[in-house]
Amino acid sequence: MAASAACTAPYNLVGQPTTSLPLHQNDDGLPIGVQFADAAHRGNVLLRLTAQLERAAPWSDRHPLTAPGAA
Repeated sequence: MAASAACTAPYNLVGQPTTSLPLHQNDDGLPIGVQFADAAHRGNVLLRLTAQLERAAPWSDRHPLTAPGAA
């Protein structure tokens, strides 16, 4: 788990809010994310940006393609 969160430690230490948004998909339907960060101990701009991007390009209904024969 630590390896998958290695890039978040500096942000956590300084209290800087971040988000990762799945803004695109590859040919297999896997998400391609973009990470954004806001000023330390804030987050208002980040929350507004996230809401605007979700309205412009909703992602909650996207799912990776299932490989043939996969369970």
